[in-house]
Amino acid sequence: MTAPVSHLQEAQKLTADALVDLFTVSLKNLPVVFRFKHDDTKIWQGNTYEGMACRLTGDNRSADGEESRPSLQVMNPLGIFNAAAVAGQLDMAVVTRRRVLREHLDANVNIYDQRMWYIGRIRELITGQSISFELRNMTEGANFQIPSRMFIPPDFPLVSL
Repeated sequence: MTAPVSHLQEAQKLTADALVDLFTVSLKNLPVVFRFKHDDTKIWQGNTYEGMACRLTGDNRSADGEESRPSLQVMNPLGIFNAAAVAGQLDMAVVTRRRVLREHLDANVNIYDQRMWYIGRIRELITGQSISFELRNMTEGANFQIPSRMFIPPDFPLVSL
């Protein structure tokens, strides 16, 4: 039995069309937001995501809930991240990854899976070429505490949110 021609054509495409990662980097103390994605520029939900080469590596979770510190490497054309990096404005900036299905991206449908980190440190900055960030979990830090028990309904019916 031979495969249909449409299946063969789909298998030979050079672009992945299942999931697309949209990245947003929001500076901590300034109203500056960088939006980008790998490959081509796309407008989604009224925001323009610039097409830049980028790669997120090391995004792992273990069975006991421990998370790794992933690394985000982004092309730095014309040194767009240089001024913010030298001024220390990228420290503690929030990185948001929205993972969207290609068909939802094309149809501008607001359905996505979201993960957030903050920039722990800049691992590497090559002026005009690339920048690499070490990302940390939002709950990781010196003064962050997770409560041992949540006081919410139905266990505590008199508590309202």
